[in-house]
Amino acid sequence: MGPSDSAHRQSLDLSELGDDELAGAAAVGDTEAFDVLVRRVTPGLLRYMLRMVDGQQTAEDLTQETLLDAWKGLPDFAFRSSFRTWMFTIAHRKAADHHRRRRDVPFDDERFAELEAAGPLPSDMAERSLLIDALRAELDNLPANSRAAWWLKEVEGLTLEEIGQVLRITTGSVRGHLQRSRKFLLTRLAPWNPGKPTPTTIVDDREGGDSDA
Repeated sequence: MGPSDSAHRQSLDLSELGDDELAGAAAVGDTEAFDVLVRRVTPGLLRYMLRMVDGQQTAEDLTQETLLDAWKGLPDFAFRSSFRTWMFTIAHRKAADHHRRRRDVPFDDERFAELEAAGPLPSDMAERSLLIDALRAELDNLPANSRAAWWLKEVEGLTLEEIGQVLRITTGSVRGHLQRSRKFLLTRLAPWNPGKPTPTTIVDDREGGDSDA
């Protein structure tokens, strides 16, 4: 087996590892493991930043800063949380610092990353487009922590405990933010989706019966 075959096999092996396993390898200096992690987590981090700060370039810059801080901090990362939760914690702090420097509230952005969903039928395209536009606008009207909690839960799939770690608030506070944001969005989006489930009514069975609605 030549060098290229060995490298190819190593790349395949790394891609099969979980995030925490890759983080453990990266923590002891494995740059290839960190490269795999970067490719894996960057899309989610960028989606989150695009919801929390103004502008594509700002979101991309803060995402890169998050990844750089993660690389520097990995040797001290004690796995008190999952790697993914830790990354969103760094990202949230970066967004908060950005707005603290600007002394404004994170309401507007230039792009909306749509929720993952089955493709609509052609007859539903116009209605779905109106609903997505409305959701984008109404998310911008939520306070920053409520919007962050909603996004991390409904789009990124974090648990209440993980969201609490990211936002540095209690699980009860997370539940409160989700209740308020879901009620607000359900009310405001009703004209665009009458009689149908909206993204605000998603129920996550992974909570194991710990209802937050």
